[in-house]
Amino acid sequence: MHIFHTRFIRPVSFLFLSLLLLSLCSSCTLMQQSQSPLPGKHIQPFAEQLFLNGDFETALLTYQQIYETALSPEDRNHALYGLACTQMLLADNEEQFIEAINYLQKWDAGKGNAPFNENRRLLVLALNQHGKRITEQGKQRSARETAQTTLIDDQEKKISEMAATVEKLQTQIEELHNQIAALEAIDENVQEKQKSL
Repeated sequence: MHIFHTRFIRPVSFLFLSLLLLSLCSSCTLMQQSQSPLPGKHIQPFAEQLFLNGDFETALLTYQQIYETALSPEDRNHALYGLACTQMLLADNEEQFIEAINYLQKWDAGKGNAPFNENRRLLVLALNQHGKRITEQGKQRSARETAQTTLIDDQEKKISEMAATVEKLQTQIEELHNQIAALEAIDENVQEKQKSL
């Protein structure tokens, strides 16, 4: 009787412990799922904060990650907006800026008639930064053009001075030719007078 009881208790306790472990594991999984950020719900504000703090490279990578992993079309489109603004701000050349504009157009098409819920500051900062870049490029272009104009003016002045010098030398050469001709005429005259003596 004692042996039967022990054999019966062991399978029951094993079953009980197994069920207890299973329920603990499943509750741990539920806790982990509830604590892990859902794509777009917690990461979007984090990406915006990165952008607003000036960490644009990390913001760009975060927006790309959200865009690629977002479960809902709204989160994906919101990430596309952030991606467009960040890429617009980081654009070093026209091709990159055009790519950012394409993202913005894609975002707008995906948004449709839905209200504008995205953070306006991202777009304002991106456009402001691009405006500063255009102004700076304009100043650099103007400085280069001014330097080129000054160089051309200096070269034209030197060419003009050289032309004047050449003209002066030609005049001096002509005077020398005239003086030589006059001396030769005098010499001939003297030689003729000596012959007649």
